[in-house]
Amino acid sequence: MEQRGKPKVVNYTSHADRSVGILLFESYKMMKISTYLSEQRLRLSHQWARVFLSLSIGLMLPGATYAQNSPTGNELQILQTLNQLLGEEQAELYQKIIPADQAISWQVYLPSNDLSEKPGVFVYVSPRKTGQIDSRWRSVMDQQNLIYIAADDSGNRIGVSRRMVLATMAIRALAQQYSFAQDRIIISGFSGGGRVASKLATQYPEVFTGAIYICGADFWKKDQTPKVERLLQNKFVFVTGSRDFNLNDTRRVHRRYINAGAEQSLLMIIQGMAHAHPDATALTEALEFLRDL
Repeated sequence: MEQRGKPKVVNYTSHADRSVGILLFESYKMMKISTYLSEQRLRLSHQWARVFLSLSIGLMLPGATYAQNSPTGNELQILQTLNQLLGEEQAELYQKIIPADQAISWQVYLPSNDLSEKPGVFVYVSPRKTGQIDSRWRSVMDQQNLIYIAADDSGNRIGVSRRMVLATMAIRALAQQYSFAQDRIIISGFSGGGRVASKLATQYPEVFTGAIYICGADFWKKDQTPKVERLLQNKFVFVTGSRDFNLNDTRRVHRRYINAGAEQSLLMIIQGMAHAHPDATALTEALEFLRDL
């Protein structure tokens, strides 16, 4: 575990071509402005608070799962409506956020391994339109025995309340088709998706017992986090880069977690990384920190 005040620094070696690196550096300022504006819109949205305080954990984690034994490594898509997932009466509660008969799609990656134990789940909130897995992360999901799932059309331009419903319903949609370890569900997200993930992790500490915030996180609000004592038992990883424009903000939020008593919180600063996904090595290290979930 990281010592107080001593963030873990991970050496990062880019395998990209030098010319690509130059191009990324030149476009960095434009990306920074665009992401900043998206995150400002994210901060201004408060509709999710009232909705999610009443959301039942039972809706996310049904009493029984419809198991397909030994899911193997491939990518697929789950397509459902809230009517199909919840029934008409429950789906009606979310009508103002997601129409009950509107098709919702989630991108899924099933781990490829010979392990007999049930896989965990890695719920990811993307800042972009697609929820497709980063190709570098497939081998990590295999090694860590995790099912990856992320909603499409859940990027930073989408309202926070909708993004939160999509992330929580991902578990419900997955449980209808696959059996998984309900005590190993990790929430993660990148940039504005990391901020949404931090809201979900602190709102539902009994569901998401581990979290990885990538280049974006917010501290919890007391009126929206009814189970702080339970929350402090969980593990959290804050991933940022030495060239990430959210570096200082990520450090600040991590420090607030530590000061609030969430001592199982790790800060990873990846040398040379800007506002971007961590590579497979760094993601593996973050997941290893959460490994005993």
